[in-house]
Amino acid sequence: MIVRKLTIAGVSLLLAACASNSTTPAPRPATVPVAVAPPVAMLHGDVAQFNEALVLVHDFIVEREAESAAGIIDDYEAATSIEIPDHPSIFGALNLFSTDLKPRIQASLDRSTRYRAMIDAILDEHELPRALAYLPVIESGYITSNVSRVGAYGMWQFMPATAREYGLRVDWWVDERADPERSTRAAARYLKDLHAKFEDWPLALASYNAGPGRVRRSLAANAAENFWDLSSKAALPRETRGYVPTFFATLMIVSQPEAHGFLLCEPVKELDDAVEVAISGPVSLKFIAETAGIEERLLRELNPMLRRGVTPPGTIRVRLPKFASSRVADSAGSLRGDDPYLQVARYTVRKGDNLKSLARKLGAESRTISAMNGGVGKLRTGAAIWVPVSQTELSRSLAQKPKSKYHTVKKGETLFAIAKRHGLSVDELRSLNNIPRKSVLKTGQKLRVSVTHAVTAGGL
Repeated sequence: MIVRKLTIAGVSLLLAACASNSTTPAPRPATVPVAVAPPVAMLHGDVAQFNEALVLVHDFIVEREAESAAGIIDDYEAATSIEIPDHPSIFGALNLFSTDLKPRIQASLDRSTRYRAMIDAILDEHELPRALAYLPVIESGYITSNVSRVGAYGMWQFMPATAREYGLRVDWWVDERADPERSTRAAARYLKDLHAKFEDWPLALASYNAGPGRVRRSLAANAAENFWDLSSKAALPRETRGYVPTFFATLMIVSQPEAHGFLLCEPVKELDDAVEVAISGPVSLKFIAETAGIEERLLRELNPMLRRGVTPPGTIRVRLPKFASSRVADSAGSLRGDDPYLQVARYTVRKGDNLKSLARKLGAESRTISAMNGGVGKLRTGAAIWVPVSQTELSRSLAQKPKSKYHTVKKGETLFAIAKRHGLSVDELRSLNNIPRKSVLKTGQKLRVSVTHAVTAGGL
């Protein structure tokens, strides 16, 4: 069996306190929730393995969709809010989840306890079935930093374009796909739109995975009426044909966890009930944490959308533990000016500056400077931009007298080869040395190839 190649040893160490040390939980009444579990962190090394497991299970379901396993669906709220179809592939997925992938599914269910109350509340606002609160089980395992092989990110695995379409900020400074609440709100709106388009949850879920355009085209091209017709005709990607059955298998598990050998814990609130404080940035998270008297790790955990360890320019609301929020709120407007750890600075573009020359001067990458400033391609003299160095380093680099570096031409070398070796364009090399276009290089000739000045980029 292909899935037996998965490495699942050690995953059980990540389970919440509510999970039994044995593989079979103690009996309990089906409608009585078990003890509350604390939040569970996922080791970054397991993210790749989790994603690999999802790919394998999707393939496995498609290859062996005729297999089934006995299972009883009880009438619980989450399971019955979306009708579970009677299809062999769903029972095949249930069998797989209850055996080979059981530790991973249990770990995902344990991590869900931290987010389900929030997700349920948002689903209720949008009048969506609560069953959708378990979609992250097969999307990301509720790992907010999960990145798929195609670039989908966060708990709800949004691609950048779709995330922006549904109001999430995705840029160099901030990626709200990693924000549990904001991404959940976006996912709820997206799922509601998909269901309105197809009026069918299997098709809506297939569209969430493969894109609504692809599903519409497949329906039309195959004269199909539903997802199961498309699946039987192999008219959708293998991943999508496995994705929908695995979601319904998840619902069968959460409908009666103990019947399938799982534990499902009550949702819990965030520790310390975080509150939001408006902060004028950029300010390093290290300095905010120091001001608040908390660990930087906790601050990063509460604000996973701040991907660079620094708040963006302008005002942004930062989550802090309630007990520490007043310490930051009292000085929120002045933090930026007092921050000794800030590794970004404001720079006014000078005549003759371009991305490459400025990047070389600062010891940074031109693509980083471009991304920090909204993807700018050409610098405008007098414009104020952000650069990835501290203010002190920036001042030092601008004040220091540049030193020229030279290259001695060897036999057979060309302008192109020399320019490439030193990170220049041919035009830049000609300009530095006043070389006419029809000029021929001479062996032993000395060419100025750069103005060297190394400055740390601050590790951002």
